[in-house]
Amino acid sequence: MPRHPLVLTFGFLIALGWLSLAPVTTPAAPGKEKNPSPQAETTSAGVIKSEANVVLVDVVVTDKKRHYLKDLSQKEFHVFEDGAEQPITSFSREADIQPAAPERQRYMVLFFDNVGMNAERQIWERDAAAKFVEGTASPHRIMAVMDFGEGLHVVQSFTADKGLLMSAVRKTQFAPFQSDNGEMPRSREGQRESDLRNPLLALRDVARMLGTAPGRKTILFLSAGFDLTSARPPEYQNTIDALNKANVGVYTLSARGLVGLGIVSAETMPVGRDFGTRSTAPLMPGGLPQLASQTGGFAVVNANDLLGEMQKVSEEMDEYYLLGYVPPHPGHDGRYHKIHVKVDRAGTEVRARNGYSDTKSPDLLAGKTEGVALEAKATSFEAGEIPVTLSTPCFYIRPGVARINLALSIPGSAIDFEKHRDNFQSQINVLGIAYRDDGSVAARFSDTVNLDYEKDEKQEATKGFLDYQHSFKIAPGEYTFKLVLSAGGAKFGKYVTPLIVDPFSGQQFTLSGPAFGDRFAPSPLSSADIDEGLIEGSAPMVANGMQVVPSSKNRFKKDMNPVVYVEVYDPLLESGNLQIGILFDIMDRKTKEKVYSSNTLPLNEYIHQGNPLVPVIFSLPMDKLPVGDYQMEIWGRDYAGNVSPVRTGDFSIE
Repeated sequence: MPRHPLVLTFGFLIALGWLSLAPVTTPAAPGKEKNPSPQAETTSAGVIKSEANVVLVDVVVTDKKRHYLKDLSQKEFHVFEDGAEQPITSFSREADIQPAAPERQRYMVLFFDNVGMNAERQIWERDAAAKFVEGTASPHRIMAVMDFGEGLHVVQSFTADKGLLMSAVRKTQFAPFQSDNGEMPRSREGQRESDLRNPLLALRDVARMLGTAPGRKTILFLSAGFDLTSARPPEYQNTIDALNKANVGVYTLSARGLVGLGIVSAETMPVGRDFGTRSTAPLMPGGLPQLASQTGGFAVVNANDLLGEMQKVSEEMDEYYLLGYVPPHPGHDGRYHKIHVKVDRAGTEVRARNGYSDTKSPDLLAGKTEGVALEAKATSFEAGEIPVTLSTPCFYIRPGVARINLALSIPGSAIDFEKHRDNFQSQINVLGIAYRDDGSVAARFSDTVNLDYEKDEKQEATKGFLDYQHSFKIAPGEYTFKLVLSAGGAKFGKYVTPLIVDPFSGQQFTLSGPAFGDRFAPSPLSSADIDEGLIEGSAPMVANGMQVVPSSKNRFKKDMNPVVYVEVYDPLLESGNLQIGILFDIMDRKTKEKVYSSNTLPLNEYIHQGNPLVPVIFSLPMDKLPVGDYQMEIWGRDYAGNVSPVRTGDFSIE
């Protein structure tokens, strides 16, 4: 079922699992990396950039023996978008340009799908993976480790530290080969889960995690394989689309046919995820090979030399051609476009991802009837009929530029749906404008969220809330921010709030935020991995391997475990290590009486050497706070005697 990329759905959160921040043991990711300019990033990313309006496609070409062809010319390539051939405007081969240019950082995920793989095979493949990490990981080829058994688990976020990676690889999470009664496992609600669907959902979640990392990413997917014959076609295709949108190539490796150190014929083995019942279907009737081919990777089936095959994947990261063309569509509406590449040489095999998602315009509704109507509502004195809750925490990107991480919610019951065949559809249009005192516009964005639900999903959605996140950039100053939205019918919602952004020069010790959240999930990324040029519209709040989902209401039940996200900036960290801490007080909002004062919270585990930005997540002391309305005052200090400005945030416990 189609989902908007900025809506964090219940399915995504359930698949990752609710987590506790006490304690967080996820190892730190690498330190600060220099962010390339937008144009430089366009050259290497393989994604469309609105600044250059060019689509980049990385293409691997081999002969029938899988030898890379290194002498192809531009005129031998043909690129088709949505069936129409496009003129190639740029052409290069990665291996040829590397000697004359700084090495580009590569991102690789080792993904262990443990379900259907017995302990002996898991140990064997992880031993090969550990040797691969030892010989491959480097500051320019960083890796993360994930496994999937009873849910998705980020064992190690991105790092070049071989010791951490090898330790993570050997932490085998043995998945049940079958249940005691021979049936598939059941969910917490007691309902049977599709054993095929789960790994696809997990891969889709990984694609969402990696979407903000620059360049083309690689997943080494080690799995027993799965049978596509029982799959819901939308589930599989949605996973492929998510991987291609995030520019992720999947290389599937199956050790399923191995017993000890020998190879067993695929025909003698049951299909993976069979759970005790033998199938007459082939070992992998399309599952792993299709997953690889449709994302630009390749599949390895029953390889005895698993380490050698992994090394071939690493080699391929430098053996591709980069083709560029100007897309035929003038707008940036976020739609998905199919790509097909042909080569005029006999006996070749061509691999490239089969599509891309056009970068959405930051003002998608500009000049459109829907946008004009919403802007008229923003400037009028009309109050909206749809209740809107909104939070707008502020963070600094660079001197003179701030980022607003907006979070809003509207009741699902306020959304008007129309029935289309068997599904129910609606369109949410959102417009946000920051006005200066003189009425001029300092920043604006507009967006569209398309909803498409089956009957049961629609009924469930109307009982809850639609959560939406967006980010936009703005200069320091004092503004009035207005947000208006429509929800499929004649009614509209409106929210007006002051927006104050303090000056930031990059030379002073400061703290930005706070943002509150009660939902968080593992992330393989660090703040250093999130390129500034890619965060317009979707800037995740990540610290020490965890990503916070911001709350729009900042209202938490007593049995929740809400967290606070802030960013500390200390320029002294660029030249060396320095001890830093944060402190906070909590006051009753009505009486102004102080009800809690923290000790200094040291930030050593959050600091990355050479990076002045320190993102931090910590838990609210819920056991110390009764039901009530509160204001938090938070500030930072370092051991050079610097103290940051005090930032405030309101929250409630009910």
